[in-house]
Amino acid sequence: MAAATLAIMGCKAPKLSGYAEKSNLSSKAKYDVSTATIRDNGRGFTVDFAKLKKPAQKIALVSFYTEDPGITKKSGTRSTGQTIRTSNTSQEGVEQFSNYFYKTGYTSMDQAFNANGMDILTPTEFLTSDDKKRYYKSFVVKHSDLNKIGGKLSKFLKKMGNAGTTLESKGAADGFIVCNLTTNHALADAKKKSVNANGGVGILDDKLIQSLGYDLCKELDVDAVIVVTNTMVCDNKHRQARHFLSAVSMYMFGPNPLPLAEGKKDNMFYSKGLFYSGYRMAFKKGLCIDPKIKDEGKRAENDVKNAKAYNNMITSIANKMCDEIKQK
Repeated sequence: MAAATLAIMGCKAPKLSGYAEKSNLSSKAKYDVSTATIRDNGRGFTVDFAKLKKPAQKIALVSFYTEDPGITKKSGTRSTGQTIRTSNTSQEGVEQFSNYFYKTGYTSMDQAFNANGMDILTPTEFLTSDDKKRYYKSFVVKHSDLNKIGGKLSKFLKKMGNAGTTLESKGAADGFIVCNLTTNHALADAKKKSVNANGGVGILDDKLIQSLGYDLCKELDVDAVIVVTNTMVCDNKHRQARHFLSAVSMYMFGPNPLPLAEGKKDNMFYSKGLFYSGYRMAFKKGLCIDPKIKDEGKRAENDVKNAKAYNNMITSIANKMCDEIKQK
């Protein structure tokens, strides 16, 4: 990764490398999608795996990206004068981090699903025709009017709290697109270097699950799709950048196995696409990725531990998702 992006800086926060020896982090992965499982008439937001005619086996990893909502730090008082400083990871930076996380964690994630009879396909594997390539490259996740209203409100509140800025960045690993799972604007805690959950991903967003779970699955000819997001923040101190991993999330979407009854019309309670699963592993305090380490040998050792830690996280989430599917 580019030295400018992963500069080695001072850092007193908990470190990403501290999770290198914690191989089972399943307990930290929390369910993060709607609990409204479909009824016998197909209405609902989340699949009942018992109602699938066959388990999802061919699953496309359609989005693997990193997001940084930006942080704002304030100092001073109104009487003495306030200083407001905002920072985030650059667009180039989030794309580089996405490539790093993907190259670090994909193999472990793939092996976890393979061990449970599911094949994870990357863009080079599921984009088998020009039509599929065109559709995928131009694909944009749709959102319900309710979600859009929430997005506008959260943007307004963030703008007020950040003294006029909605600084944020999102970027995918090479070959992937960014699938925005919500229009809500996340708020970061500048002191804890963490990002607050925004109420789950599209809990009542029927257009989200339709576009990802049905439209995209149909066009790509797969049983389900997966989106992985890495949430981080960047703090610039003394003109130097420190990066903190706040959360790793994984979501699966697929078709509704129950057709709508004849004569009935689609509405927000029936969708041709559904949530299949979704977990978010968040940390109360952001994990410093690039602490200040002067010794080159120890710096290299920390890099190895970072990779091992991220592998533990994404593997634990994948295992948690697979366990849920098998149990149901």
